[in-house]
Amino acid sequence: MIHILCLLISTAIAYQSILIMRHGARDPHTWTEIDRNFLWIVDPTILTEKGVKQLIQLGMNQQREDIFDASGNCIFETLELQSSKSARCTSSLVCFIKGLCPKNYAVILHRLFEEQYKPYITNQTAYDEIMNSNFEDPLQLNFEAFDKPLDFMFQGQKKNTCPKIQTVNKAVQSSTQYKQKEKELLSRAEFDKVYYWIQEANPSISIDKSKLNLTDVDEFYDDYFCNNFEGFNFPNPDQDTQNYLNEVEQFLKYFGANSEPLQHYAGVSEPFRWIIQQFSSNQSLSVYSGTETNQMAMISVLTDQKYLTPFASQLEFVIQGQRVYLYYNKQFIKASYCQSDFYCTKQELINHLSKYIVNNLQELCNSNQQ
Repeated sequence: MIHILCLLISTAIAYQSILIMRHGARDPHTWTEIDRNFLWIVDPTILTEKGVKQLIQLGMNQQREDIFDASGNCIFETLELQSSKSARCTSSLVCFIKGLCPKNYAVILHRLFEEQYKPYITNQTAYDEIMNSNFEDPLQLNFEAFDKPLDFMFQGQKKNTCPKIQTVNKAVQSSTQYKQKEKELLSRAEFDKVYYWIQEANPSISIDKSKLNLTDVDEFYDDYFCNNFEGFNFPNPDQDTQNYLNEVEQFLKYFGANSEPLQHYAGVSEPFRWIIQQFSSNQSLSVYSGTETNQMAMISVLTDQKYLTPFASQLEFVIQGQRVYLYYNKQFIKASYCQSDFYCTKQELINHLSKYIVNNLQELCNSNQQ
């Protein structure tokens, strides 16, 4: 009850917030036979229609008086907008702005693409169509039109940006702790149920259960997660199996991908540098549109809780004076490195975030030694 009251009070009087959001609903990364033949019957899109609605609603929820002028138009200078150049993140930011700025979202978005996306064009025709559109239907636009090499703000944990990360990841997956946990998870009765659904989803393929590993469970989780959100009833694992899938995901994302120093540095160094900059900025609302990987990298060092990340999930820093309140999907986050049980001071957060910021990240990512 105290946490809820704290949220209501701090949000009501806050004059600045930093929102780290995951993109909206999408189709599975890898389609099964059932997906391709029966469920995802339209061409795959950057977001699903539900994903579009999610982000528009999220933008509406972030409306605040101090970002509007007397005519009800958003003031561009009150906003700090950052997005991965991945299409699902760009389109999510577009939808967010549509919800946030219902009167002048097209003006805001044209300026955004002119100022921040133009240097990274890979498809001039698609860019011209974006700049000539009114963004009425984001699904009709091609946002696969941009690329930013060495993007440590959003792509730090990708092998093309940080080649050394692959070596570190493989070392983690070869470690005794990882192997023991993998063996334990794959020996559980719930894994038999996962194997059943994998077979059902790919009826023409003979699948050797003994050759499956946690990566295969992760792919199944992604397929189930996307299908379930869209309202499809296949696959349909029972609650025990769903809990098992969540446990596997927590292990893979927090230990497998976020347990070693370079994994942390690659994932959060530049985002944390940006967040610290926002603490002293004049923007009322700073928005970072990224992926599950981005959120989990940050959460892994912000709290001991191992949150999973729904589509359009929100990690938010709500700032009032020298106090910063942390929330994940509107749930209060307790930070052990802060003296108060209910908030951090700016300096406490700066001290903590700074531990994960390095100036030689590119050198570390390309070195022969960890």
